[in-house]
Amino acid sequence: MPLRIRWTQKENLGVALIFLGGCGLFQALIIFIAQFILSVGNYFAVILIPIGVTFALFYSAMVIYDSFAQVAQRRRIKNRFRKLKRKSKLFRSLTSPTARPLTIIFIIFIAIFLLSYIIIVLFLSNTISFIIAENIATLFCVFVANLLENQYAKLRRY
Repeated sequence: MPLRIRWTQKENLGVALIFLGGCGLFQALIIFIAQFILSVGNYFAVILIPIGVTFALFYSAMVIYDSFAQVAQRRRIKNRFRKLKRKSKLFRSLTSPTARPLTIIFIIFIAIFLLSYIIIVLFLSNTISFIIAENIATLFCVFVANLLENQYAKLRRY
């Protein structure tokens, strides 16, 4: 039976707000980079587009969190009486349930954003290149989250 996380309940609402805050801070960093390093001068492109991107990345992080929770539940049921191995503090902090989805999403977003921005800026202006690159990176992040959900966790949404 698939695990369903109800995000509006009090114990899961905090995790959802952590994801939303992390994605918001990440987009604030992208806005700073766009304004001062990439010389994107249109305030509508720098403020309105990242708001939608924040919610798309938030959704992607929630989907990845659901997938990893499903796999963890399956492993817990299957390996109930096995002895656990101790891991280093750095490895545990990077693989914590809340940090892992954000880390995956941010690495994918940065890689695809930079690659697409470098290619598109050769043909279009900075503002249009920023908008297109950010949308491509966001769509790719949502696609990867969906792929992780279907292939890694084998979770089906109805």
